[in-house]
Amino acid sequence: MFTAKFNDRKRFVGQASGKRKKQLALARIAEQEKSTGDENAPREVGAAECVVLDGGGDAHFSHRLQVEPRPVLCDIHDNQQEIEGASASAKKLRRFSGADDLQNAQVPADVPAEPKRTWCIVECGQLNSLLSDVKCPECEAGHLTIRVGESMGLSQELALCCDSCQYRRSEFSSPRESNRNHMKNVPFDVNKQIVLYSHEIGSGYSSVEKLCTVFGMPVMNKSSYQRIDKKVNASILAVTNVTLVETVEHVNVAYRQTFPQGRADVQFDEEDEDAAWEEDDGILWVDVAFDGTWHKRGFSSHYGVGVVVDVLTGLVLDFSVKSTYCHTCAMNKEKLEEMTPAQQLRWEQQHRAECSINHQGSAKSMERDAALELWGRSVERHNLRYRTMLSDGDSTAFNAVAAAQPYGPTRPITKLECINHLPKRMGTALRKAAKDERLGGRGEGRLTKEKCQRLQNYFRSAILNNLEDQRAMEQAIWATFFHVTSTDEDPHHDRCPAGPASWCFFQRARAEEQPPPPHAEHNGTALSREVSHAVLPIYRRMTNPILLKRVAHGKTQNSNESLHNVMWGHCPKEIFVGKGRVEAATAEAVAKFNRGNFALAQVMDHMSLPITDLMEAALAKKDKVRIQKAEKATAVAAVAARRARCAGRQRQLEQQEDQEGEVYGAGLMGDGGE
Repeated sequence: MFTAKFNDRKRFVGQASGKRKKQLALARIAEQEKSTGDENAPREVGAAECVVLDGGGDAHFSHRLQVEPRPVLCDIHDNQQEIEGASASAKKLRRFSGADDLQNAQVPADVPAEPKRTWCIVECGQLNSLLSDVKCPECEAGHLTIRVGESMGLSQELALCCDSCQYRRSEFSSPRESNRNHMKNVPFDVNKQIVLYSHEIGSGYSSVEKLCTVFGMPVMNKSSYQRIDKKVNASILAVTNVTLVETVEHVNVAYRQTFPQGRADVQFDEEDEDAAWEEDDGILWVDVAFDGTWHKRGFSSHYGVGVVVDVLTGLVLDFSVKSTYCHTCAMNKEKLEEMTPAQQLRWEQQHRAECSINHQGSAKSMERDAALELWGRSVERHNLRYRTMLSDGDSTAFNAVAAAQPYGPTRPITKLECINHLPKRMGTALRKAAKDERLGGRGEGRLTKEKCQRLQNYFRSAILNNLEDQRAMEQAIWATFFHVTSTDEDPHHDRCPAGPASWCFFQRARAEEQPPPPHAEHNGTALSREVSHAVLPIYRRMTNPILLKRVAHGKTQNSNESLHNVMWGHCPKEIFVGKGRVEAATAEAVAKFNRGNFALAQVMDHMSLPITDLMEAALAKKDKVRIQKAEKATAVAAVAARRARCAGRQRQLEQQEDQEGEVYGAGLMGDGGE
């Protein structure tokens, strides 16, 4: 089995995505009538709406809706190589083909072919049983047995000895890289692979220690583990850097193919926000999503990570790890206090290059500083300019980047909002008002949890159904507000869409020239006047024209959230680690997120570890399963079913809490248990 040299080759297997906007549409799924609530009121997209595809794969709306379709980003180009499915994972893996690289890699002439390897766990008594009838090659009388000698990590010396003569032949249980450069402490392959395994499961040295304890094997020395761990980290970072270079090349190809006429040599064009353009210097402007994440919850973390993801392709472009902790500094704190100022200065100068601290400030400011760093180096590192920042509104990262003007005062950066986070902000604001202003609880017209969720779903549906018309989006949001405040005596349905296909029962009845049915049967209990006046400022704030313009793109931060899940799988938040471990976990997650699980094969190749046929098959299977899961999870029917289950569980939980009353809370037992 030869070793494929990945880092000396450049691959352009995947083709760029096609038209950035392709018409899709939504159709309503009939719901069973409920005793309360308007069954035709605007629901959250996915719970009551679906995409209808014809035989040619084109999307259209159900005849009942009679609304215009909305654009969706990153559709598959007709001329691209076919790949199973059209999910975001499938599109990313189409651009990187690790399997083809393994199969087509050429063995360098100066590297001899290595024998095929097969790893297995064997108890030495089983080997001695196999050798019980084998005679000694020297005396031809004695029997051969295997004796275990010294151990170097998980590699142990196996000696083949004769019980009658002095015959002895020994080999270590694992091979290791040939020491051509006469280096010290060349690690055995099994030790490198067990350290890499600990990275994969995210448990560190403790996982190796537990594994050896269970099998009764000698435990690898911790200093040896740390020495190999540094080499593993270096290999992961090297492979990820190569992946990011190729990612930028794929992104360039994708933008140039998606926007062949979308070039402009002038400042950002407000009239055409979807046009990608480059200046005379050849630097490309791209749309990116940015988000930060922390190693610990509660904003007390020593480490924070900021990640930039290209919106068009869904590929990670860059990342930055911020740290306020250095283990070496912490261990030498007492020694430094005993040193003179001159000695402290000398020690700090010697340690500065290896110090892990690269952030001064609180954990909350890490996201902001990471954004400043990523935008500040985009031209130098990737020859790209990030013209937009698609992010949530939880931090001041955009304000800091906009004030810094990394590309000059004539090249502004535009803020975009995630269409998933903005409705959540609406729900959060409503629930906060219900708690702070005592608008919730039992009673007619109160702002209950169920009502808050319902209004949040209405808000999201109004946005998604009117992405192309900001004015219509604002009107649709206000229509939902007045719809839920209407009563038989005081109806407010003038803003609701008219016609027999309207979601509003009142407007449907009017179009059919029928008397409107009672509100209690179709709209449930309306919000009281007190509640309506209290939530009115929230609706005014959330319908700000500037805010609605930021969500007209219809994009999300799902790629960032998915990357965070992969990242902390390699470095769990419950385990204390150093900056190097967080950086390696982030880099490994980025490489796998962009190119798939074959990134692990590249890391092993960089570490001079051979790749077996079983490993190739296992990595290919993992990528296939990844695509299958993504396809299943993004299917419209699956999304609708998942949201219906979540809504059902939430309703059941609220009913149980109402029946039980208050059973848990701070100080609920009372003083002294009385």
